[in-house]
Amino acid sequence: MTNTTDSGFARTLVAGLTLVVPFLVVLGSWLLLRERLPAELASHWSGVGRADGVMPVAGSLTISLVMTGLAATAGIVIASRPGMSASLRRGGFFFAGVFAGIGMATWLLSAGLTPAAGDPFDAVLGEWIVLLVAAAGYGVIPFLIAPKPIHAGVDRFRGDQVPLEPSGVRAWSCTVTSTVFIWVTAALIIIGVVICATSIIAGNAGDSVIGVVAIAATTLVVAAFIRLRVSVDARGLSVVSAVMRIPVKRIGLEQIAAVEAVSVL
Repeated sequence: MTNTTDSGFARTLVAGLTLVVPFLVVLGSWLLLRERLPAELASHWSGVGRADGVMPVAGSLTISLVMTGLAATAGIVIASRPGMSASLRRGGFFFAGVFAGIGMATWLLSAGLTPAAGDPFDAVLGEWIVLLVAAAGYGVIPFLIAPKPIHAGVDRFRGDQVPLEPSGVRAWSCTVTSTVFIWVTAALIIIGVVICATSIIAGNAGDSVIGVVAIAATTLVVAAFIRLRVSVDARGLSVVSAVMRIPVKRIGLEQIAAVEAVSVL
């Protein structure tokens, strides 16, 4: 039992540390290239051709360090926070990894292509657009490293009984996590990031606003079902989103004719 616990802690720690890597890559590459970097870097492409927008090195570096730094901080906090479920921890690692990957790729593209071109406006994006799109998948690394949820038998979902009244009536509640909704939420986030990145690079970000808003709204709805809190008390049965604290379903006691327990495999 100790070996399993120690192994899980080690994997959680390693998963959190992978989110520090993008920050170190951005900082390290700047230290290595700072003598060769021009005053301005290519920062915007309206396609896969030459850049049509530039930004001072300090500005580009700051944006990337902030993005990767926030992700690194989130990774450390998620890894060290006790009591967090394995599913929620892996989801947090994934989202932070997506953010970190994009911040790292943005800097590497600007800092790598500009010196090679000589002039920021001569920096050609070309096939390097694949790097920006693939960077959104960086979150898969800590997600796969972190320990998976351990699904025990039905006894694991018995919940907690809390006294309600002196008469002896008790309440029952438990929180369940859906892996399916985690994956769907992750997929929607990747789709949204890819659409945003592609639109920004193509120079028509305004045209994709409606689509991005629709995906964001759908993502929030799906994410609300990742964790559900099911409670049974003197008022009846209620289901609440544990992620957003939004009531999902309530069935009054007077509407319940019979109750039975069923094991779903």
